[in-house]
Parts: sequence; C-alpha cells; structure tokens
Amino acid sequence: MEIRVGDAMTKGVIYATPQDNIQRIAEIMRKNDIDSVIVMDKGKGVGIVTDTDIIGKIVATGKDPRNTPVSQIMTSPLLTITPDKDVDKAARMLRDKNIKRLVVTQNNKIVGIISEFDLVRIEPALHLLIKEHSKWDIADIPGRVGTISGNCEVCGEYSDNLTNLEGRLLCEECVGQEG
Repeated sequence: MEIRVGDAMTKGVIYATPQDNIQRIAEIMRKNDIDSVIVMDKGKGVGIVTDTDIIGKIVATGKDPRNTPVSQIMTSPLLTITPDKDVDKAARMLRDKNIKRLVVTQNNKIVGIISEFDLVRIEPALHLLIKEHSKWDIADIPGRVGTISGNCEVCGEYSDNLTNLEGRLLCEECVGQEG
C-alpha cells in the first residue's frame, strides 16, 4: 500500500500577507509552534517564510524585524505537490530541491503542507536510511581521517573500523576476503 501526500501532510496552513512585518510572523510562529508561514495575496499563495529565513535574512544581517515586510524575505514561487502523489515523490522533490517543506495544493487551493518531519513521522524506516546514508557520505570523503563504526555489509557483524570498499562498508575480516 502506497502512502499518499494527503495522508502525511499537515492539514490547514497559517498564512500572512506580503505586507505583514517579520516581527508579526515570528510571533505567529511562536504562538502556533510552527516553523513556516505561507504568504497569501488576494487569496493566492505567493510565497513562504521560514524560521531559517528570519534567522539568515533578518537576525544575521541586523535588519529590524518590525520594519521589514515579509515580501522582502519570502521564498517565491511556492513549490507545490498534490495530495494524490506518493510520499516518495515528495521526498525526492525535497531532496532534489534541497528544501524542507512542500505546499500541498488541490484545484489551485492550498490544502496543507508536507515537511521532512511529516515523512519521517510516517515512515520511521526512512530515518534509519538517512542515518545510513550519512555514513556513506562520510566514508566517501577522500583522505578522511578517523574510523567508521557500524555493521559490516557483508557479514553483518558490528565493527569499530569499517572500510569503504567499492561503495560498501566492510569490516577488516571481510575486506581481507574481498581484496
């Protein structure tokens, strides 16, 4: 059974207008315990502002949040997906676009938002795959100093000293047998 975006998304969204100031957006985020707000103009989603936008584009640059409108820092246009799509498609879009959330639309109306957190929440195995993938990234760094620990991909035994051999993480014993 495939899980659809509509099954995993957070339904309903909190929105602001392009003219709202960043101080108001930060208050909305804190009050609702959320990390993003959709920006709507004349009933249409025109952008999104996230806590990362506020930190990077306002706080880190010393701008006054009371005098900066959302329109100056929002990300636009919105990247969207429909609720009938498979969550794997959403995960690929998040990865390929290097973003943390997609706006879910149906019949040109915003019906929700799906984030990395939503995907991990519905599929804990995805979290394990992400952890394993991070080991691959570390193992692939040329001239890397240190060791990698985990389970050998050949024998399945735990080792504190795995070696990356042709894209697989192997213990010393299995490296000797393969080499």
